[in-house]
Amino acid sequence: MHPDTAAAIRAHLIAAMERRAIGLEGEARRAVASRLAEWRACDTPAPGQTPRAALQPGLRDLVARLDRESSPHGTAYPDIPALADFRQLWSTLRADSQLSRSVADIPTDAGPLNSTALASRAIALMRELSPGYLRAFLAYVDDLAWLEQLDRQGADAGSAAARKKRARRKPRG
Repeated sequence: MHPDTAAAIRAHLIAAMERRAIGLEGEARRAVASRLAEWRACDTPAPGQTPRAALQPGLRDLVARLDRESSPHGTAYPDIPALADFRQLWSTLRADSQLSRSVADIPTDAGPLNSTALASRAIALMRELSPGYLRAFLAYVDDLAWLEQLDRQGADAGSAAARKKRARRKPRG
């Protein structure tokens, strides 16, 4: 993975966790704040190395200004109780849809150690024992798939640029 891609993914992850921390309280908020502090500490440059943020003062200033101007709760829109119900319903429907798709993809002649059959059984068991955990697990898998897609797009853009560069070369002769 290209270092810039990794840094971009890390920045998106930190920003997402900051947004998530806004809605938390108590011990959960302290745990997320602690994790964010660890991640930010890992971003500190080695001695003699220029920090990445120092290279982009305009962006850092813009983010700081937006933080100052934002509302105390970090969102410009009020929390609507019906929205929480809708999110819950959507999450349940999505989990049911993904479960039915995973069950439909099981080969009929799958052996006892077939990875597709094992994964499908694990998801079905999760649904029976802890539907809330299944929703959280599927959200996590969705996030990982999104990050993989983002990485693939970055790799595709890099290989397309390399192909263009090779195509511009004139043959010797």
